[in-house]
Amino acid sequence: MPGTYKLLSLICSWFILNFIGSDPGKFFAQDIAKPFRNSHFIIVDSVNFHYRIWNDGLEKPRGKVVLIHGFMGSTFSWRENFDSLVKSDYEVIAIDLPGFGYSSRDLKVNQSQSNRARLLWDLLAELDKKDTVKWNLVGHSMGGGTAEAMALVQPERTHSLTIVDGMVFLKNENVQGAFVTASKNKQYNKIISSLVEKNVLTYNRIESLFKKNYGYIPDSATVIGYLTPLLIDGSAESILSVFSNSKEIINLDSRELEKLPVLVIWGEDDRTISLKRGKRFVKNVPSAELKIIRKSRHDPMETNPKEFNSHLIMFLNKHNKLK
Repeated sequence: MPGTYKLLSLICSWFILNFIGSDPGKFFAQDIAKPFRNSHFIIVDSVNFHYRIWNDGLEKPRGKVVLIHGFMGSTFSWRENFDSLVKSDYEVIAIDLPGFGYSSRDLKVNQSQSNRARLLWDLLAELDKKDTVKWNLVGHSMGGGTAEAMALVQPERTHSLTIVDGMVFLKNENVQGAFVTASKNKQYNKIISSLVEKNVLTYNRIESLFKKNYGYIPDSATVIGYLTPLLIDGSAESILSVFSNSKEIINLDSRELEKLPVLVIWGEDDRTISLKRGKRFVKNVPSAELKIIRKSRHDPMETNPKEFNSHLIMFLNKHNKLK
């Protein structure tokens, strides 16, 4: 019976995703050409980026916010947060990092935090054109490190920084270890990629991963929302390139954030990136304030959206005064 129930759940979720449609911040037919109603694509430095935008038609937005997902995530990761930002009159952009979501899979792209920061700033420059309003950067997990790097690379274009259970650093270093060495070997890379594709990018494994991240079993629509872009050809290799091709191009030091408003939000029971890491970061960045979400793990923006959104909006409103 459990297997039958899961099959029925999958069928229902597929029906919802493909036929009912809804608000662009929720579920919509997931095809690569137009994954969501507010999907856009732009080529920057040979990378075909997928991004989504809300409130771009506002004459006077309160501020501009860019959302950056974590490892194996996508713009889908922020589905519980768009509405609050939109209702608070922010122009919002969510971006799929290279190799993830619906952005292109190019193994030549350097996946270091400093190079991701460079790419995203180039993307935002294309969208900004002559607009000089600064950006509020928000990043989760791996994307938290990317957001931190962005703030350090171009502080003059950064209005504020929010890090959620992030892969923060005091000084950025290249990813190292035996796994990295193995993944750089072509023969080993093929073997590891095959193992990842067959044993990691499956419904059961994604469900298990997010059970750890959430603290409970996610519903089938959530699993499908994460799994769908991960089934795009080249995803397994792209996941490995995060480790095998991540040479930092700029040396960065978190102490240079001291003049920037920084909010750090962390799940109290995070078992992926320990709260201790967040506390250590805050201790070394005097301008940072820490908000701990009780009874939450690695994805508080999804599991505790009401409290998360309250912290985020309060912080943004404090530093984005209405004119």
